[in-house]
Amino acid sequence: MTDASPAPADAPDRAALAKSATVRRDLLWLGALTLALRLPTFFATKHLTFDDGVFGASAVAMRNGGVPFRDVFSSQGPLFLPLVWIADTLGLHTLDGPRLLGLASGLALVIVIYLAGRELGGTTGARIAGGLAAVTGSSIAVTGSIAADGPAMALASTAVLIALRYRRDPSTGRAVAMGVALGAAIMVKALVLPAAVPVGLILLWGRRPKDWFAAVGAAFAVGAGLSFLWGFADVWDQSVTYHLDAPGGATPVANVKKLISTMTTRDVALVATGLLALVVGLLRRSGKAIGEDEEDRPDQGVGPAVPLLLWAWFVAMFLVLAFENPMWRPHISEMVPPCCLLLAWYRPPLKATAVVAGLATVFMIVTYAGPALLWAGGYEGDEAVVVDALRDLPVGALAISDEPGQVWRSGRRTPDELVDGSALLTETGRVTAESVADAAGRDDVCAVVVWSSRFGAFDDLPDLLAAEGYEVAQRFDDTRVLYLKADCDPSGRQASTSSGSTGSGSSISAFQGGSSVRRTR
Repeated sequence: MTDASPAPADAPDRAALAKSATVRRDLLWLGALTLALRLPTFFATKHLTFDDGVFGASAVAMRNGGVPFRDVFSSQGPLFLPLVWIADTLGLHTLDGPRLLGLASGLALVIVIYLAGRELGGTTGARIAGGLAAVTGSSIAVTGSIAADGPAMALASTAVLIALRYRRDPSTGRAVAMGVALGAAIMVKALVLPAAVPVGLILLWGRRPKDWFAAVGAAFAVGAGLSFLWGFADVWDQSVTYHLDAPGGATPVANVKKLISTMTTRDVALVATGLLALVVGLLRRSGKAIGEDEEDRPDQGVGPAVPLLLWAWFVAMFLVLAFENPMWRPHISEMVPPCCLLLAWYRPPLKATAVVAGLATVFMIVTYAGPALLWAGGYEGDEAVVVDALRDLPVGALAISDEPGQVWRSGRRTPDELVDGSALLTETGRVTAESVADAAGRDDVCAVVVWSSRFGAFDDLPDLLAAEGYEVAQRFDDTRVLYLKADCDPSGRQASTSSGSTGSGSSISAFQGGSSVRRTR
């Protein structure tokens, strides 16, 4: 005989408490995993990527009063450099402070993807999605160093999470919130625009015109407000026209090959879990219950089918990357959120996923992420010599390099207008030999480093620098040269160098005289 007595009145409360406790535990271990894989890059003593160096140099420029777009060149949206400034401020203007943005973006992304996974696949789906977002290499690459892709995809994923909750329980407040999140994401990096596809489908399906206008209006207000805050003409010129002026050359076929090669080296856990989900799905279709998950899916509300939403996001993002010109490897990280949420929906067995993703992560660390991400080490060889020479400049001296991270990690500042010396700037004539020499002629600029073909292509730069009082301190090869100003005294007096030497010309004499190279930070 069964007990027909009603359930205790507090049963729903107990269930809610148990669910809340599960979420807290999951987020605790996911957060610890996320930090463990990113802290080594946070404390890396060298710049990790070109962008890491550019944005680190930009943080130092803003720390000293440089204004985004007006003084400090910014190829990203008008929200990105303010976020770098906030991170640098919270980091107490330390050398590693700007990288707090990457750590915060990584944590935010994993939390948001986990919560969105709960909306789609319950606890199992959430753990799969959050775990993969934490360990996959493309995510680590843009949330360990300073990159616009990290905060952009965290904000875009937030918009999708709010949209999924709106789908289940529509409200104008949620419509406004998803518009703000999506607008902010696009104002960090326009590449995340495909996230608007699932958001837009959910809004249109809801047939609540006021919510549609509220979401679009909120997104527009964020974009317009930030653009006009920094000067619309400058924002448009640097974050839009600059990219449109980029030389052609990349083809969709080449971009797809790069995407595949990147995901099969950096994102092994994501790819392996996708293959597992495909195999399990085929077996289930054939009638075999392979690790069938009995957990009920959360209520999805009313709206377009979830697979349609997620696959539409995936396909839109894939097409944007395929036709982007130029398409850089960090951009491929934008595939991570839709892939994680698709796997949250299809929910391969959790234990099998943990084994496959764990082994794939170890393989990725050993073959790729170890030397590239997790133990990047310090500067070596010729680059160590350059960075140490920059550290030994007189107090208050600035330096210029077409690898701006060298200046940043030496503890020096780059002139505001040259924090970015990318190939797109030199090839489009925004940075020229004359502009480099003009900046080098300032009294407080004492060194110029030519480290790549970016400045190396300027045939007249050596003569222009010589006219400004620079001498070749060391030539490393046909391209790489360190120039030091022979009579540099940025303070207007005989300033002592950080190594204790004095005299305006002491930097060259000490360097050429074979003084010991300092290896401290």
